Amino acid sequence: MAWTSPEEAMPWVGLYICAASLVCTLAMAADVYRGFRQRKLWFPCRFFTINSASVTLIAISTKLPVDLSADMSDDFQEILAKSVSIIFLFTMLANFLASLGLMNDKELLLNTVALCILLYTINVNMWIQFISAWVNLASLIPLLILLIPWPISVALTVSASRRVLQQRYKELHSLASNHEQINFSYKEIEHKVKKYWMMAESGNPQFAIACSPVSSTFGVLCSLFSYIPFIILRFFRSDIQKDVSDYKWSIKLIVYLQLTGTLVGSIAPIFRCLTATSHFNPSMKWSMHHLNVFHVEKHWIQRLQHWKHSHVPSYLPSRHCKKVFRNIRNIILNFCIVLQIMVVVICKTICLIPISFLILFSYCYHFAKSSLKWFKEEPSPSNSNVISDMEEYTDYVLQIEQDAKLSKRLLRNALNSITRLLQESEKKEPRNLMKLLEKSTGFNGVVEFDNDRVPPLHPEEIQNCWSLVAVTLTAIALALPNIANGQIKGLLDSMREGLQFVRHIEERLNTNGELVKARKAARHVWTDVEVYCKWLQIDLQKRARKGETSQKILECLGGEADQPNHIASLQ
Repeated sequence: MAWTSPEEAMPWVGLYICAASLVCTLAMAADVYRGFRQRKLWFPCRFFTINSASVTLIAISTKLPVDLSADMSDDFQEILAKSVSIIFLFTMLANFLASLGLMNDKELLLNTVALCILLYTINVNMWIQFISAWVNLASLIPLLILLIPWPISVALTVSASRRVLQQRYKELHSLASNHEQINFSYKEIEHKVKKYWMMAESGNPQFAIACSPVSSTFGVLCSLFSYIPFIILRFFRSDIQKDVSDYKWSIKLIVYLQLTGTLVGSIAPIFRCLTATSHFNPSMKWSMHHLNVFHVEKHWIQRLQHWKHSHVPSYLPSRHCKKVFRNIRNIILNFCIVLQIMVVVICKTICLIPISFLILFSYCYHFAKSSLKWFKEEPSPSNSNVISDMEEYTDYVLQIEQDAKLSKRLLRNALNSITRLLQESEKKEPRNLMKLLEKSTGFNGVVEFDNDRVPPLHPEEIQNCWSLVAVTLTAIALALPNIANGQIKGLLDSMREGLQFVRHIEERLNTNGELVKARKAARHVWTDVEVYCKWLQIDLQKRARKGETSQKILECLGGEADQPNHIASLQ
């Protein structure tokens, strides 16, 4: 394919934009599907998160708004395509906003800076087009102004919110584990699992961001933008079909794909807005608190205030220069604090729309409920049990605002999700592992094995871990003679299921990483044992078929393990 001018390659550039838009749309659709499947209508981010790859895809999919080469004074098709791209960008920002809660401080800083550079570039290019050619994009100016401060506003709260949630978790963890006697009955374990599940669900930083005023504002605006695809297809279909743009036929695909992405991407922000609106249990105190839009919680500006009062080495020679530097820094941070407060107040003002409907609906519902109270039967014992369960686990809900009470619907959904998960786990119990454990006669073998009196095979022997022990004992069992193939297969299946639990416990208990080498060695050895039936390059089945005695096989394996090259390979 030969191109005589750059204009001839523009349709293929448009196809490149289509590919990036399609990937972003599919990622948002995957998060929506996962949220519905798990019945988490605040839609945690799993596939469409902010990182270097997603920022690159967003930059490609929004190439039209930053394209300064086209003359758009009379090109309504390209103006329409640019407008659709900006709305698509807004929808993508609304979708991955909650993923900011997944990052540590360093990742948060790097990804936020990368996103801000992209948003500033798009803003500057759009303003250049608007001022120089007076392109008809005046309706998008407020949207362009809001694109930058809202994600930054949320990013500034992540560290403070996480710190508050971690502190509340420590307090509730001590409350949940404060028992004189540990009861290992199924009911007691299920009770403890539900407590920690409630803390994990409500203390998820993504959940806190999804229920924030900024996320709710994104949802309100996305509910308006969700009508735009239908309006454009209804009234401007003929303008899309024209081939007056430099992108020719590809611009139609761009518009249709990004309209579809806007429609799909609006689902999660709208449901997050509804979840945030029904997040708390409505009451007079709650109503007055949320109607007061000028009340800004401490965690919104805590990070900026920390920067303002922290010491920053200036390395300036004179006292006067240090004073000027400190004053300039305080002026900038004071401006940022005021801007942050303005963003929160604007978002809370926009959120008054769904909150007002919720308050009105709540009072109408309670009025109708009290009116029909005389005609209703007494609550059944099952409903009373559900209500008592919810009241019992309410104390284990993590909230940034301590006085707020989670709504009964969200409490019920959280309890239903863990109940459903426990029921599914019972159906998927490790049958092979259970068969193996039924043959166990106690823990005497463990006590005999874990004996400090037995000298190590090598002075530089790596620290022991139970996954490596289990794999080694499995290899010894496979090398023993007179073992049927069915028993070998059953043992491998049992160990495959059991090692999942062992590794999970080791990773949680050994948080300082002392057994990292041993765990890596166990994974490496287990792969050879499971796939090739080999241990340290020794064919275990071949050794078993030689007809040697068990004692001789064990001596041979011990001598092979004593070789320095094998010890070094495991370290």
